Amino acid sequence: MSHTDSVTAAVSLDALLRDPARERRRDPATLLAAFTTQTAQHPDVVAVRDGAVELTYRELAERVDALAAVLTDHGVGPETVVAVSLPRSVELVVAVHAVITAGGAFVLLDPDAPTDLLQRTVALAAPVLLLTTPGTPHPAGVPVLSTDTADVPPADLPGPGADNPAYLVVDVAAANAVVVGHRAAQANSVWRQRLCGIGIDDSVLWHAPLTGQAAVGEMLLALQTGATLVVPTSTMLAKAIAETRVTIACFDPAELAVLAALPDAEERLDSLRVVLGCGALPAKTAAALRFVSGATLWHVYGRPETAGEVAAHEVTGADLEIVPIGAAADDVELLILDEQLCPVADGEVGELYVSGVQLARGYLGRQATAATFLANPIGPVDDRMFATGDLVRRRPPADGWTAELEFVGRVDDRTDPYATEPRTGGLPGELLLDEFEAQAAATPFDPAVVYAPGEHATSIITYGDLDRRTNQLARHLTALGIGPESAVLVDVPRSIELVVATYAVLKAGGAVVPVDAGTVPPPVANPALVLTVAARNHAVVYDIPVVAIDEVRLSEYSDEPITRADRREPVLPQHPAFVLFPPGVTRGITVSHAAAVHRVTAMQGRHSFTGGDVYLHQGEATEWHGYLLPLRVGATVVLTEPPDPSRLTDLIADYGITAADFTPQRLAALTDHVHRGDLRTRITSLRSVVVLGAPLSAADVRAFGAVSDARLHHDYGRAEATVTLTYPLAPQANSAESPPVRVREWNRRVYVLDAALRPTSPGVPGELYLAGTQLARGYLDDPVPTSDRFVANPFGIPGDRMFRTGELARWEIVGTSAALVRLGDLMKPVAPSAITARGASMRARIGAGIGDRVADLARRHAVPPFAVVRAAMMVVLAWQAGTAVAGATTLSEILCAEPDPVIASATAATSESCASSGPHGPVTLSYLDSGTFPIPALELTPLRFDGPTVADGVHIIVSAHPDPDGHLGLEIEYSTDRVDDRTAATLLRRFSRALGLLTADPDAPSDTFDLR
Repeated sequence: MSHTDSVTAAVSLDALLRDPARERRRDPATLLAAFTTQTAQHPDVVAVRDGAVELTYRELAERVDALAAVLTDHGVGPETVVAVSLPRSVELVVAVHAVITAGGAFVLLDPDAPTDLLQRTVALAAPVLLLTTPGTPHPAGVPVLSTDTADVPPADLPGPGADNPAYLVVDVAAANAVVVGHRAAQANSVWRQRLCGIGIDDSVLWHAPLTGQAAVGEMLLALQTGATLVVPTSTMLAKAIAETRVTIACFDPAELAVLAALPDAEERLDSLRVVLGCGALPAKTAAALRFVSGATLWHVYGRPETAGEVAAHEVTGADLEIVPIGAAADDVELLILDEQLCPVADGEVGELYVSGVQLARGYLGRQATAATFLANPIGPVDDRMFATGDLVRRRPPADGWTAELEFVGRVDDRTDPYATEPRTGGLPGELLLDEFEAQAAATPFDPAVVYAPGEHATSIITYGDLDRRTNQLARHLTALGIGPESAVLVDVPRSIELVVATYAVLKAGGAVVPVDAGTVPPPVANPALVLTVAARNHAVVYDIPVVAIDEVRLSEYSDEPITRADRREPVLPQHPAFVLFPPGVTRGITVSHAAAVHRVTAMQGRHSFTGGDVYLHQGEATEWHGYLLPLRVGATVVLTEPPDPSRLTDLIADYGITAADFTPQRLAALTDHVHRGDLRTRITSLRSVVVLGAPLSAADVRAFGAVSDARLHHDYGRAEATVTLTYPLAPQANSAESPPVRVREWNRRVYVLDAALRPTSPGVPGELYLAGTQLARGYLDDPVPTSDRFVANPFGIPGDRMFRTGELARWEIVGTSAALVRLGDLMKPVAPSAITARGASMRARIGAGIGDRVADLARRHAVPPFAVVRAAMMVVLAWQAGTAVAGATTLSEILCAEPDPVIASATAATSESCASSGPHGPVTLSYLDSGTFPIPALELTPLRFDGPTVADGVHIIVSAHPDPDGHLGLEIEYSTDRVDDRTAATLLRRFSRALGLLTADPDAPSDTFDLR
């Protein structure tokens, strides 16, 4: 059978041939047949959503049929082309499907395109009619029909055949128009539906340029499968995704790079279930996206001449250097041939040819069809193949991957879109400034910074004046040679000038080295110049240029916004934004732009600052976030010298302070002053308080809660890494330890690990590690301590790091989640009751392909493998308690309904509490991908030990050992005070059996399994 004889359909032939409305027969291999079937089966599902405007499939079909009758009356039918010039909208979807229903082929025009481009497009496509609305730009020379033309009586619409054209894709630069037939387009849609597992609960973002293949592909991906096509609500992709909550989207590498680099990417991309990456996808970009999104990422390859994507590869952690373009789609054959059209061996480079049902018909009226659509020398008679011009090689199968194609380059010297690196690297580096500058443009007359010294007059600068002054000073610094990797010592007292100096250095691309009055950083700082004020004389201290900002004639420089061209080179995410020398630290700590952006964005999410907030900053100069964070959102910063409690109370009352930073000592003094003077009503404006430095005691938290309703947060960490911890509203007890604190995404950013770098169980002390993009680059010009404290993160993507704090901590179960308890420095003695326990361990290895089945289920449901093993543990615990998990719930249903944001991320870390209570205390489950410890075939003999182990409950560790038999290693650690050896062995066996039964039959009700 030749390729052109094969038809792949997602529904039955009878269903495709039957039209419930008029009993019209449909050719089953057409786009119209599949659309009609979706209308019949899901009439009330939303087909298109454009902001507040929605059309169900039934409503869409009614409007389509009405317009199709008009088109038929105007001569539209099979083998005719209709140009559609409409903005992206519900009306455009109606128009396109009306053309198809009438039997014609559509070509999309972008109304916003230049007139000459529209004219050339129409000349190449040769339409018989142009469909538009009054007032919408369109080219001349073609009969025009308005979509709001009066209805005509329903006609006997002929509809298209499988070999009639469905749509055209015009490439004006190449002067060709690709004609895509219904058979090819429908086969491609069916394959993509199977690839994505898309259905009526999904929604597809429609954002690709209207004149390209991708825009058609996005529309068909939704409306051929019963999903919802969503028009973006914003031109900013990340904002559109967050607002529309789409589940499926297609992006090019440049778009993926920008999305993955956003500080709040995890939150904005949370809804995505499947992402299609089109074009040459760098491995680094793919890994970055997988780090922030749990969506299944497919790298797809296609051309307009192939009716869309014809190859796909699911991106995994194994794609460290190259992301393949993948394996062939259904009914497609990918041939790698040499110049004599002979197949090349695996691993050798040749030109890619595509053969199969998904090929386009060719080019409209062009001899180029014969030049690129050739007879297939190794296929059946009349079979064709398309010469892509792309050089590829087929990598032979090996451990960890199957035989797939890798892109190498182009046959000719033309610029190739699949080999172009994204030119967007500078964007994340400038995000630290962009939001401030946007705020300054939006609210130029609002107060930005207020300096309120105790004995002198208050001074104020507006957003507009601050932006203009910093632009001028930045240009002066650039003229002096400051740019990326240049350190500038900012020795300016707390004042408006301090904020001006900081922003100016950042805008020039340099790194700020802030110091407090009288502090001299060590020589390792090596600044290029000193930025100060005239009142301070540094000539004796530094043998480098000194710039006094109050003596520079800034009027000589433009105050217009700084552009990339104004800088010496682009500011990249990895460039330093700050080099910090906190009190008592002799090493410079380099904080990159990426880390700085992520820190202030995380704090913004925690505190929810708005333009109505007033932030009191009384911290040290190295606490730079205090005068940058509020200015991103239009809030006002009040700077002051550390005041006494009485004046601090007056400042809060007089300025309506809503947020402030404190040291524990200053907060305790304020609390005592307010309590003694009964001044609670003076500080009611406070709603969010940041504590810097050491943690508060439970007594301090309780005392502050008695005088204020403000929420207490603790910025934990030194300059090397920072994470925000949130104190409880009311600690349960006053103890010598600080109260347990909530940590957002605790098992992704904060780890408590044992000596083997394994997560400890709740109640078990271990060393505290911090991870994530807020980490500093390291210590300035000091590689030895950098490598000692910034170590590889075994729970992250390749290249991810974590910071060893040198501090002891432990997790506690509070309610249904975990909270952190800090226990002091690692070298300090810890109370024996906190670390000494009698424990035991058992190990086992289970095979029968369970490891492979876990991985397959994780891919199928777009969740990490940890979600699968956790579901099995939920079944075990419910079975032990005598209550099935939601009755007849299946493993597939558990995974599909998984609401946990940690589980929603494919790169989620590997340890989490599965139950807060039970007959054996808390149960913790860990999933380790590294396979770093040996797994014996069976070792159920208890191995006993003293020391830091499970203090109360059990800890089960699943290790995905990379062996060819798909084994999983299991280990159970338990407190002998709560669990006996027989119970531990029983629990381990039942967990093994649950994993085997559930993964072997994921659609069987969980309450039917016998785990004995």
